[in-house]
Parts: sequence; structure tokens; C-alpha cells
Amino acid sequence: MRTTRTTVTAAKAASVAVLLAVLTACSSGGGLPTTSSSAPTSASSVSSSGVADVSTSVAPVAAAVQVAVSVADGAVHAQVSAADGTAVAGAVAFTVDGAAAGSASVASGSASVPLPAGLAVGDHAVAAAFTPAAGALLQPAQGTAGYTVAKAASTVTAGVGKDSIRYGDSESFQITVAAPGVADLTGHVAVLDGATVVAEGDVDAAGQVRLDVYNTADPGPKTYTARYDGNAAAEASTGQFTVTTTQTNVDIVISFTDNPAPGADVVVTADVVGTPQSPSGQATISVDGTQIAAGAVNEKGIITGTASAVAAGDHTVSVTYAGDVRFEPNTASATLTVKAPVANPNAAGAAAAQASNPCPASASACVDLANTQAWLQSGGQITYGPVSITSGAAGSRTRTGTFSVFWKDKNHKSSLFNNAPMPNSVFFDGDIAFHQGSLYDQSNGCIHLSWDASATFFSTLSVGDQVYVWGAPPY
Repeated sequence: MRTTRTTVTAAKAASVAVLLAVLTACSSGGGLPTTSSSAPTSASSVSSSGVADVSTSVAPVAAAVQVAVSVADGAVHAQVSAADGTAVAGAVAFTVDGAAAGSASVASGSASVPLPAGLAVGDHAVAAAFTPAAGALLQPAQGTAGYTVAKAASTVTAGVGKDSIRYGDSESFQITVAAPGVADLTGHVAVLDGATVVAEGDVDAAGQVRLDVYNTADPGPKTYTARYDGNAAAEASTGQFTVTTTQTNVDIVISFTDNPAPGADVVVTADVVGTPQSPSGQATISVDGTQIAAGAVNEKGIITGTASAVAAGDHTVSVTYAGDVRFEPNTASATLTVKAPVANPNAAGAAAAQASNPCPASASACVDLANTQAWLQSGGQITYGPVSITSGAAGSRTRTGTFSVFWKDKNHKSSLFNNAPMPNSVFFDGDIAFHQGSLYDQSNGCIHLSWDASATFFSTLSVGDQVYVWGAPPY
């Protein structure tokens, strides 16, 4: 207890004694006392020097406290101090946005609790309330501070998972986004070639996505930019990566005049096929080692040449392509067959049929159902026949139209009709074929020929040769 001592004179001491006497009488219920000359009470005394001493008690005053709040290193801190320097004892309760965040005892003037996890991006109100320990001469106090949660910095990386990709191939860019402390990285990403978007999509919560791309970059290294647009918790970011493109291959398709006659000129075409753009560059065409064309392919990748007066027999056609910046060099070859004429036992009939030949020049075999005849031709000129035939009976009619030979079997037996023999079979429409058969009985759809005619059709026609059938049979 703090005590205040007051010194008074003797005259004043007598007055004090009287006052004390009155107060004592009042407190005992006896009313106001009469004048008395009694001596002073024990509440005061007069010293031998004539001075009275009076003692009174005053209540202690609690010291003011200040609380300074801060957020650092993932924790909320309160610095607590008393205005008069008194040592601080007590506890601090913390709140963030009004929600309890924990409490801690004050030690060495400070208290701390971990910052709550998962605070949303934006501004937050942090408060600390100090409660003094029992018996401490300290006042309760509070402090506040603002705290801002910023978006997390992100990084984006990308690649194709291999050293190089070919021009014209379909591949995938693997995109990965990372941001420390962010649980959901969902957001839009794009891959750019300069300002042009070549692929785009959305990463999942883990920051992963594969973006398909059709590679049209010229061979060599190219640097792309991967862009992440960010989300509510993560900042946007960009990253660069390099992809190396290599040349790709081409196909070469060789074609020539259909069914050329012996001694005729033959046009040979080489089509250099590549994607996505057509190949450019130089190419050559040779027939039996003799070059018939050399130069740049056109805008469609095509080059043509003409072989003059090609004799009957098989001839080797060779094509060489030199390549360009996108496409690798390549070579191809094919066999050009010029069929020798066969002796025609019906030359007079051939001349008559030739005058009004309805069969297209591209066809090698012609079937006239209405006149029950067929012939072979080369370049639109009849070389064998017309010869007699029978075709499909009612209910099994031979189909009309343009077909191609797809299979030949010298000693074929029918799998549909009890292994019936079908010598010299040349199939051109499903199970329909030219073959030796009766010229009196109608067939189940095949074209019956005499033995000699079937042998000539078999030896002359090749897989891929065109067959043209027209008309309606007279039966």
C-alpha cells in the first residue's frame, strides 16, 4: 500500500480532533454530540512540539498497456508493453476476420500464434486482446492490424517429351503449372508461336494438361511461349520452350497410260505425296534407265514424262525425288506392261465391232450382254474377238458396270456349286468371273467362254485391268 503523510499545526489538530469525535458519535447512532473538552482520539496525536500527525490510505492505480499487432513468417505477433515500464504478465487472444485464431501467454513482452491456413486472397483484419494475469496492476488492452494475402507466384513449363518431332506429325505439348501453397491451379493455358495461338486448353487442379498440336513448323529449332492465365489464388505466368522439327518422308505414286498398245507413246506421271503442304523440289522419271523427265514438281507435287514408242513387254519405271526443306528424298519404281497383240481369229468381226465400239478405251475386256459377245482391247482397239459368251440366267443376271480384275485362278473350283470346275477363272466382280464354260447353258452370273477364248482372256488380263459390262441378255 502506498501511504501519504500530512503535517498540520496544533490549532488545526484540535479542529481535527473535534471533527473525528463528531464522526464517531454519528456512526454510533447517538446524534450530534454536545461540546466537549475531551482529548483528541487516537486518530490523531499531537507531538510535544505542538504538531499533529494524521495518516490516510489511497487505492493503487493499474498501469495502461499498449498492444502492437503484426504478421510475419506465417504467424500473428502481439508486442505487449506497460506505459510505466511494469513487467507484463497475462495472455493474448487472437482473431482473424472476427474468427478465433488461437491464444498465447505473454513471454518477454510478446505472444504469437500461427496464421490460419487457407486464408483467401485479399485483405484481412487481425486483432489481439490482452488480458492481464490475476493480481497484475495492468489494464486490459487491444490492438489491430491489417493483413493482405497476395496471389502466389506461378511458373509454367512445357515440352513434347522427346528430342524432336517430324514435320506434319500430330504430337502433344505437356504443360505443367506450379505455385507454392496453391491447392487448386485450375486455369487456362495456351501455347503461342509469336502472337499466334497454336494450342490451348485448361490445366487441372494439379496444374497438368496435354494439348494436341499438328506440327506445321519448318524443320529446325523453334521457340514457343507457354502462357498460364492464373486464377483467384495464383498469378499469371509465361515460360518459353524449344521444339526441334525434323523432315518427314513422302510417298511416290507412279501411274501411266491405261492399257497401252505396242509401239504407242506412254505418258508416265509421278505424284510426290506429302502433308500438310505439298512437296516442292526436283524429281526425275526414267523408263528402262532412259530419263524421260527431269525438273521441279508442280504445286501439287506432280511431274510427268512421255516414253516414246514403247515396245510390248515389261518395262521398269523409276522415279527419284531430291527432297526439300520439309521433306526427305525418296525413290520409287513400278512395272509398265505393254501387252503384245494376240492373233485374232475373228479379225473381220473385230473390224465391224470397232466401227461402233461402245466400250471405253480404258477397258481391257468388254462384255456385250445383248449380243452375247465379248472381246479384249488395247487403247480402245479390239485385239481379240468378239467371241461368243453366255451370261447369268434370270434370277442370277450378270451385273452391268465398270469393274477391275482382282484375282486369277487357273484351275479354280466353285465353293458355291459343289466344287464345279471353272478353268481359267478371271474374277472381276465378287464371285463373278470369266471362265471356260458351256456356251449353251446360261450361268449363275459368270461369263462363260470357249476353252481357247478363256485361255486367251486368262493370259492377257492382269490384276487391275478394267472390265466393262453393258446391255441386257436376250434370254
